[in-house]
Formats: sequence, C-alpha cells, structure tokens
Amino acid sequence: MVWSDPEVQKLAGAFVPAADASDRLQSLTCDDADAQLFQKFGGRRTIPSVRAGDGLGQGQYAVAPGGELLASAATADPREVAQMLKDGLARWEQLPRKQRLLANPPSREAAKKWQRWESLYPADGLVLRLTVRDLPRPGDAKDSGAPNIFGKRWNQDFVWFRKAEARSLLPTRLAKGESCDVPRPLVERLVRLHLLDHVRALNYAWFKPEEVEVAKLTATIVEVGGDGISVRFDGTTRAATPAPESRGFESKLCGRATWDSRKEKFTGFELVAVGDRWGAGNCNQRNDDTARAPMGVAMILAGDQPADHVCPAFISQYGWQ
Repeated sequence: MVWSDPEVQKLAGAFVPAADASDRLQSLTCDDADAQLFQKFGGRRTIPSVRAGDGLGQGQYAVAPGGELLASAATADPREVAQMLKDGLARWEQLPRKQRLLANPPSREAAKKWQRWESLYPADGLVLRLTVRDLPRPGDAKDSGAPNIFGKRWNQDFVWFRKAEARSLLPTRLAKGESCDVPRPLVERLVRLHLLDHVRALNYAWFKPEEVEVAKLTATIVEVGGDGISVRFDGTTRAATPAPESRGFESKLCGRATWDSRKEKFTGFELVAVGDRWGAGNCNQRNDDTARAPMGVAMILAGDQPADHVCPAFISQYGWQ
C-alpha cells in the first residue's frame, strides 16, 4: 500500500494488495481474463461523495477473488481509504462463500498470453528510472522563513529504449571527439511523453507532436578506454499547448553515460532536464499553481529488479507493437 497512514496500513493487513495500470484493463476490446474481471467492478463507486458516476476508471477497490465488489473509492485522502477498507471488510464478512470465489480457478497458461505492455521490456536495450520534482523557488525557503513545500514533492516513471534506439543515442563512429544529434523522433518522444508535470499526480495530458517546439539532444564522446566509452549529452527542449489554457515545459538537458562496446549496452546513464513548467494538466492537481515555476526531471539507469520492470506510463503512445 502506498499510504503511510497507520490505520490504512493496519487495515491493509487483511487484504492482498495489488496494483495495475487501468488503461489496458478498462479497454473493452481486451478479452484477457484479468481485464474481464476488472470490468465486472471497475468504475463502480460505493462512496458517491468521493467520486460519483459509472464507467470504468482508476481508483481503489476492495474486491473478492471472484470479482464481487466489496467497496471502492477514488481518493488520495487516507481517511477515505481507511473507511473504504472498513466497508470492504464488513461486506466480506456478510458475503456467502459462493460469491467470494470464482467458479473455476484462473488458467496460469492463459495468463502467460495476456497482452501486457511489460512483455515488451527491452532487456537488451536501455531502461531509465525517471524522477520528476518541483525545485525550490525564491522566497519559499530559508530566505523568507517559509517552509520549502515545493522541493519535497516528487513522482516517478520509467523510460524505455529498444536496443537499436539505445545505440542511436551515440555517434556512428565511437572515437573521442565524435558528436551527433540524437534522432529527432527519440528526443520528441522524450519531450512528449516523459518531460511532463507529474509532480503531484500523473498527468494524462501529454504533448501532441505539433506542440513540440524544440527537441534537440547532442551526444559527444569525451573518452575512450578499453571497452568503455564516455559520453556527454547536451540539449534543449520546449513543448507548449496553445492559449488560453496554455501549459508547457522548457528545459536544458545535460547528462553523461558509459557505453560498453563489448556488451553493446549502457552501463551507466544520467540525464537531467531543468527548466520552467507552467499551466495545469487534466489530472495532475496543479490548478492552484499554474504560474511559471522551476521543475527538474532526472533519468538514471534502472536496475533489473521486478520493481524496475514497470512499463512507462504512456507506453501505449510509443508506437511499439
């Protein structure tokens, strides 16, 4: 459970917590068993005051293994989550055994064929862990005595590159002093789908191709030693939507990486985008803070633990099949 609230943590001990991206699960064209199960209860709110209405969607659900909805909400308030869990447990106690379980257990073999984006994980490519955060602003820190509320907010995502894409981040000739512009489509994908204001919450308002004004990233080889190639990255970006409700982010990019020419993969990678964001997206809870303000995005080489295999939030826009 992502909530640190003691009551939520205690109540969660009576459940088997699970999390998943809802975009695939709520697709009515997906006939995988997990999607079909989700569609039995997804979108139904048992706490109308939190979020009323029908239709599939993200939220918190207490559900019996058979798909019987026990309780649900869509909130970031731990008190409301705790109440939802209490309601779910009470409903569970009243539920007959026949309604608790599926008539037949799920097929493990069928599950291997579910069309999950994680199956496209580029093990031989490049996987970056992305962290986005508000940066301290003049007057919000020690200069004024006010608490630094902005520097404490952050969120994360992942960035994927296939093997050929990862290699194209480097010059064709791997020699000291060689330089190249990273292919525009890759930089544009980074700007459109990853250099976004997710600080407070996931922002589903990614940028359209025509909204990307600047997407430039240059790679320069600074050192060659044995199998190790040291690379420096420099660049600039800007993406913005039209007025009157304009939102955007413009940044300077800088970074460094190490390429193993024998393994043909990156063994180190750091790329940072720092600049100003403005406006609000459709779900990122930024409506009270739309003026230009500093934001930073850091992308570093991910590990290979299960938690590092989470797919990018907007991989459906990558164009991968």
